[in-house]
Amino acid sequence: MPGTSKRISNGSPPVPGPPVTALRRGRAVLTSEWIKMGSLRSLRATALTGLVFSVLLAFLVCTGFHSRWHSLGPETRAAFRPVDTSLGFLQLTPLLFGALGALVVTGEYGTGQIRGTFAATPQRPLVLAAKAVLLGAVGLALALITVGFAFLVGQGQLAGTAPHASLGSSGAAGALLGGALYLTLTALFGLFLGVVVRSTAVAVSTLFGLFLVLPVLVDNLPKGAAWRHTVPWLPSNLGYSLWHSPAPLLVRATPAGFALAGWVVLLAAGALASLRVRDA
Repeated sequence: MPGTSKRISNGSPPVPGPPVTALRRGRAVLTSEWIKMGSLRSLRATALTGLVFSVLLAFLVCTGFHSRWHSLGPETRAAFRPVDTSLGFLQLTPLLFGALGALVVTGEYGTGQIRGTFAATPQRPLVLAAKAVLLGAVGLALALITVGFAFLVGQGQLAGTAPHASLGSSGAAGALLGGALYLTLTALFGLFLGVVVRSTAVAVSTLFGLFLVLPVLVDNLPKGAAWRHTVPWLPSNLGYSLWHSPAPLLVRATPAGFALAGWVVLLAAGALASLRVRDA
């Protein structure tokens, strides 16, 4: 065909596109992971549940102290800490944030979508890093909103009857930031745990056992040298140290933050090893 031959004879070599740099590849993976995260309805439902649960629990606990403050004894009043009281939900909410992190990856394993992800991006550590970066950013924002809103609602209920605190009160800002850090690290903990176990049910069950059941079981053990060198370093106790007033036998806030981050890094290493040696 004349037109075809003309195009062939007059054609020129295709112009090469821009080189695929590490930065371009990273942006592409981040964009892809962001779209997938936004499409997960279970992720949005879990995030909303965590927010509502935390605010409601802070409201109920602080309302209870407000209603019975005049009937409390002097020892109870002296030991009352308004910041700790309104942030008490942080003993339970980390489970929801951990589940949130696990869902980022276990949902893909459950549907088999992870195979397409790794086919499009064979660099598996890059995929995991993109998931962790996005989850860390979203988790931190959600954690700050959750902790801040619950704190304000709780203190609003205490005002007028019981001692209450504001954002400018001594130790309040540190407790809020510590609580937000705890929730964010727990979300990342759930993400890397999800990569290792590849099951939402197993990941949530493991989080429940590690963050709720195990601390209760070991708390009543004799407080000997073995206890002091192990139990305070459990993830839940480290998180407790981040938002709660200093407690005897537990780690201080700053080393607790580094230690909890160490748990996350250790689990991240296990997740990377799992990605390298196991099929999708």
